[in-house]
Amino acid sequence: MTSNDIPVTVEQIGAALAALGAYDGDNTPAEHAARATQFSSPDIYRLHLLNTLLGKVQGQAKLADDARDDGEELFTTWLEQLKGAGTWDSPAKQVSFLGWQVRRVGIPLFLLANDPDTGPIVDAAAQAAEALHILLGVCGTFEEADPAVDFVAIINQGEMLNVSRELLASAVANTDTALETFK
Repeated sequence: MTSNDIPVTVEQIGAALAALGAYDGDNTPAEHAARATQFSSPDIYRLHLLNTLLGKVQGQAKLADDARDDGEELFTTWLEQLKGAGTWDSPAKQVSFLGWQVRRVGIPLFLLANDPDTGPIVDAAAQAAEALHILLGVCGTFEEADPAVDFVAIINQGEMLNVSRELLASAVANTDTALETFK
C-alpha cells in the first residue's frame, strides 16, 4: 500500500491491470520504458495506464451499482470512493475531488455537444456539468481561503458565480427547447 502522496509505479499499475485482465505484457521496467516512448513523456504514459485502470474499475463499479437497489447501504459504499481517494477527512479535499470528477464527465459531454446531431439535451447536460464544476470550484475556494489574506480570490468568486449562472440559464433554455418537441 502506498500513501496518497507517493505515486504508484507503472509496474504497480500494470499489475493491477493484469489482475483485471487488461494487461498482457511482461510488466517489467524495460517493457514500460519501451511503451512510454509512444507518448510525449513517461508521465503521460503513466497517466494513460492510470486512466485505463480507472476505466476498468469504474466499469466494474457501475456493474455492481446496477445490480443493487438504491438505499442507505449503497450510498455508504459510494463514500468508500472518497476514503480511497484520501479526501474523506476534509471538506475542501472532497469538493476538489468531486470537481475533478465532474470535469472529467463534462469534457466528453462538451465534445459530444459540439456535434450538431446531438441536439439541445446534450448541450444542456454539458452546460450543467460545466456550471457544477465552476460551483464546486467556488466552494473549494471558500473552504480553503483565509478571508484576511485571500480577499481578492473571494471577491473573484462573484464573477465565477455569474459564469455558472449563465451556463445554467443556457442549460434551462436548451431543456426548454427539447421540451418543445413534446408539445
